[in-house]
Amino acid sequence: MATIAISSLPVATAAATTDVLPIVQGGTTKQLTNALLFTSPTLVTPALGTVASGNISACTSNGMVMVAPALGTPASGTLSNCTGLPIATGVSGLGTGVATFLATPSSTNLRTALTDETGTGSAVFATTPTLVTPVIGAATGTSLSLSSFSAVSAAAPTIASATTIAPTTPIAFVSGTTAVVNITAAAPISTGGGTITLIPTGAFTWTAAGNIAVLGTAVVNRALTMTYDVTTTKWYPSYV
Repeated sequence: MATIAISSLPVATAAATTDVLPIVQGGTTKQLTNALLFTSPTLVTPALGTVASGNISACTSNGMVMVAPALGTPASGTLSNCTGLPIATGVSGLGTGVATFLATPSSTNLRTALTDETGTGSAVFATTPTLVTPVIGAATGTSLSLSSFSAVSAAAPTIASATTIAPTTPIAFVSGTTAVVNITAAAPISTGGGTITLIPTGAFTWTAAGNIAVLGTAVVNRALTMTYDVTTTKWYPSYV
């Protein structure tokens, strides 16, 4: 195809036909009808319509809008202004379950996406988590506080026998000989039941007039286990 040099464009006459462009080649006026062919054009806000197929090369544009183009594999590009990329089908290289978690970030979907998790249920964070029947294993610490009932690594405290005693540790020494009528059940024993161990250092007695099921007498230095039942709200001694 011969190179067409457009040196001048004559003024269109009244008889000019739509889509006909007069050009001058070698001193002779010719017409280019229905199509314009350019080398390396610069397109500024063109309206291309729907591009079903074809090649566009060596072109630059400002504000070009393309509707349903077949782009193929681009060599480069910046997607920071793009929207609508689906994670599940538009991103490759994600681990199993990661796309599902990103779409629906629940604890269950996070556990599915992980490969070294343990346990089930809700995700746990460091501050005041709620654990349901955990298997703690060998824990390191100075104390374990269960509401007002504490298990401590220090020596068991000594409380004096009285009409009502309120031990707050799993093991307590009890001094004196005053008869015990009631034992206050600390949480969580008060709501779920449990046992405490009393070690008498005095021969106190306990009665059945309060919340102890049967009366009895303590034996000095003989551990006395009291078991609390939430249904009867009574303490049951290991011996009488």
